[in-house]
Parts: sequence; C-alpha cells; structure tokens
Amino acid sequence: MPLIRLRTALAVLLLGLSCIAHAQDAAPRKLRVLFVGNSLTYVNDLPATFRALAASQPAPVAIETQTFVEPGGSLADRWNDGKAAAALAGGHWDALVLQERGGVLACMVDSEQRSSVDCRASERAHREFAAKAKAVGTPVYLLATWGPDDTWQGKLDRAAKQIASRTDAKVIPAGKALRALAHRNGDKATFPDTVHPSLVATLVMAAQLHEAIVGAWPQPADVTLDFALLPANAAVTADTPMESQEQLKGQPKKTVVKADAMAVVIDAAK
Repeated sequence: MPLIRLRTALAVLLLGLSCIAHAQDAAPRKLRVLFVGNSLTYVNDLPATFRALAASQPAPVAIETQTFVEPGGSLADRWNDGKAAAALAGGHWDALVLQERGGVLACMVDSEQRSSVDCRASERAHREFAAKAKAVGTPVYLLATWGPDDTWQGKLDRAAKQIASRTDAKVIPAGKALRALAHRNGDKATFPDTVHPSLVATLVMAAQLHEAIVGAWPQPADVTLDFALLPANAAVTADTPMESQEQLKGQPKKTVVKADAMAVVIDAAK
C-alpha cells in the first residue's frame, strides 16, 4: 500500500476510534437504587424526583429505582412481607435506601422505650436488610426522618447514627435539614399537613440522595418533574414496586423547577 494511502487509512481509523470514545464518554452513568419505606418516601414521589434531578445535571446520571412502600408501614413490615428482600437478593443494586416510619427510631436512645416491641422490631429489620445488602455488595443508606420539635429531632438524629454504626450504613440527614428549613420557612411550608414533606422538602431530600449515592452535590439546573406528585392518601400497595403500579400514574402535570430555585434547595440540603 502506498505511503499516502496508509497514512489516510490510519487517520480514518484513529478518527473512528476517537468518535467511539466520545460516544462512550457521552453515555450517562447508570445507577440502580432500591427504596424501602412509607409515605415519607412516596409523597411527591421522592425516587422519581431523585431520577429527575440526576438527569438534569451537566453530566447526567441515569437512575433506575424500585420502591417498596406502604402508608404507615414500618421497615419491619417490609422485611416481614419479603418483597423488598427478594428484590435486593435478585438483582445488582448500587444503593439500598431505608426509611423507617416517622419517629420510631427515637426509641433507640430512650431507656424506657428501648425494649418495646416496635423498637426491637425496627432494629432487627435494619440489621436484616443491612446483612442481606452486604451479602450482595450493596451499600446501605438510612434516610433519617424528622420529628415535631428540636428535642425529638435530636433523639432521631442520635438514633440514626447509632443504628448506622451497627449496620455499616451511611446516614442521609434529611430530618436535620428539613427541621432547619422549617425554622426558616415555617412548618406549614415544609410539612403542609404537619407530617409529610412539601415539594421543596422532597427536592431537598433528592439533593441529599444525589450527594450520597452519585457522589457529588448537584449543580443548580432546571429540573423537570413530569410524573404524578403523589399525595399521602395515594393508593400505594407494598406487594409490587411502586414504579409498576398503574393506579399511581394519574394525570401528571409537568412542573419545571428553575435553576435559581434549585440553588436555594441545594443550599438547604447541605
């Protein structure tokens, strides 16, 4: 082959390899996340909000989720029904997010409540989920919830740290951040029905999840929410992943949270 043709062939080959490399670089990183909890997770659809936030980033991350939740459910309920545990054992997951019912965890730092049935069941469920996650190489995150006042919040935060240390888990301090947000914006703006998160509060939790699971705080960018922002009385069942339940699709209205608003949300999450 003449030298000039050889050089041309090599140039074309190198260009092709460069295009392939750029295409691979452009492909979004993919992560699979399993959520277990109750209405504090499904109100406003925290898993979908997390997916939308991750997709909005300059370097987007494709998040796949499965969510096992039920109104008023505890982690013990979810462990006992076996659905989430089976999902955890049956597929590769990059994260398991556990959210216990309301103020249950506070019992673990209360000498009188420590031996109660609910408290022992909660600790056992945390340990069982964490052990199964460890067996399949999945990191565990505890989504620490909120209490009605600073005293209760202090108990919840201490308890979350305790159970995390016993299960080799990482705490996502949602309760602490949202209680601080409520001090600034008012309880009504943060917990409209006194229990469940507002959309802003859900976005704060999504930002915290991004930092913990993706590994970096999100950058302010427009976030498009094109799914149903589920209310507390949504017809959620725990027998299948929330993402596959057709009755929850509803008539979603497209909501765009602008970048400047997200800057405030991210600051509140830190």
